[in-house]
Amino acid sequence: MTRPVTRSTLRRPVLAAACGLLASLLAGCSSGGPDGSASSSDGSVTAAPATCSTSVAPGLNGAAVPFGTHATTGSSSALQVSSGRPMATTVPSGHAGYRLVEVPITADVRTNGTFAVDRSQFVLVGPDNRLCTQPKINPLAGGFVALTVDEAHPGSGVVAFLVPASVSTTQLSVRYLPATGAPSASLAWRSDATAPPTPEVTNACDGAKSTYRATGVHSVSFGSSVEHGDSVVSSTVRASTPTRRAFEPGPSQPNNMDAIDVKLHVTASGADAYVDRLAFVLVDGTGRLCRRAAVSSQGETLSSALVKKGHSANYTIVFWAPKDSTIKGLRLLQLTKPSGKKVGSIWSAPKLTLSPTD
Repeated sequence: MTRPVTRSTLRRPVLAAACGLLASLLAGCSSGGPDGSASSSDGSVTAAPATCSTSVAPGLNGAAVPFGTHATTGSSSALQVSSGRPMATTVPSGHAGYRLVEVPITADVRTNGTFAVDRSQFVLVGPDNRLCTQPKINPLAGGFVALTVDEAHPGSGVVAFLVPASVSTTQLSVRYLPATGAPSASLAWRSDATAPPTPEVTNACDGAKSTYRATGVHSVSFGSSVEHGDSVVSSTVRASTPTRRAFEPGPSQPNNMDAIDVKLHVTASGADAYVDRLAFVLVDGTGRLCRRAAVSSQGETLSSALVKKGHSANYTIVFWAPKDSTIKGLRLLQLTKPSGKKVGSIWSAPKLTLSPTD
């Protein structure tokens, strides 16, 4: 940083000598590059920089996609990040021959979790595979040190880089490091990259194939009541037709799922009736199970409960449907015991179609 010079009263000969010394010092100095490279000291004019730095960029051990593409990261693919095109700014860089280039970044959670995305995980690469350095302090609006994102809170900002004025931003690419200082990148964004194929939508729930035993069990329509027990002690369950809704973002369920609600009306006769969410499973028309939360999803009102004899109670159990999938032909299975394998009763709607909420 240039410090202000304090003016003092000097004798004329001393002033002349000082001015001569100062002029000779200035003539032999020039500012160094952003990576600390040596500067000229022979009095000649320093050539404009032609490369970002002398450091080789981290290698790429992953896919390259076009700018603006949201790509998942990590083994769980829970986090997805995106880089926009590098753009030159008019903010002074503080380094002769270099300009500040901004790279817009977004990050959001695809399924579940809380993540911190550090600005150092994004690197800018010049056409010669050299690393473009970041200024120690990002002076750009929207600059960040780290973005913290979870199911309900996506993040966005810009990362600043020092790029020679002679290098076109169209020649730059961005790489994403799985961790700060990683030797290789897991993602890259380039202007010449091919867009990834659109994932094929599977119109089904995403659980395993059902293996529940339902031999000899008669199926009834949703809305019907099924009684278990005898004339002395019994419980009656009525299951309403499943409905679909969007979840509010939260930790109880993945962000890429919708809710399928099934309402239950339970009546106890002769004795108290025990009811448990794990005694119910939902199967789609392809035979796949509709997954659910291990404990409870948003909007679910049943874990386990005891309905007093002579009384009734209403509950909602919640299952999951992939957001982009159309679900058809649902069956609700009531098991003879929670987490069992034998089916006691079945409600079905072979022609029911639940379309995506978006």
